Amino acid sequence: MKKVNALLCTIAVLLCYSSGLWAQEMKAKKHENPEWVRIAYVKFKPMMKDKAKSIINDYFMKAGQNSGGAAPTSYDLASGEYDMLVIFPMEKGIETLNYKMTEEDVKWMGELSKLTGGQEKAMAKMQEFYSYVAKMDSDIAMKE
Repeated sequence: MKKVNALLCTIAVLLCYSSGLWAQEMKAKKHENPEWVRIAYVKFKPMMKDKAKSIINDYFMKAGQNSGGAAPTSYDLASGEYDMLVIFPMEKGIETLNYKMTEEDVKWMGELSKLTGGQEKAMAKMQEFYSYVAKMDSDIAMKE
């Protein structure tokens, strides 16, 4: 009987406490100045990392510098499944996800086309890079 009374008292206390939580006013709240980024995890095919990094340095990074966009940050990973982690700033924040191609992407592709000698050659250079990639995954993250 004592166990039943103790259980009933515990339930009563929990009900009183939880009803107090629901009595508080609920209101919408927006994040203040969030920074959104896209994080790419890249695994290269065996013996292809150096070739891929050469394309990144000689073409992709230069196109980014020439287009004036925010530069990504990359890390060579020393453990785990992937070889590289790249963090791309999302200049328009989460709104970036509503675009198939952003204005920054258009500028970057234009600069890559200049570096490679035309749009077809730029697409071929991108295809060459992706031919060195075994696996690529991505996430989106927010920093408040």
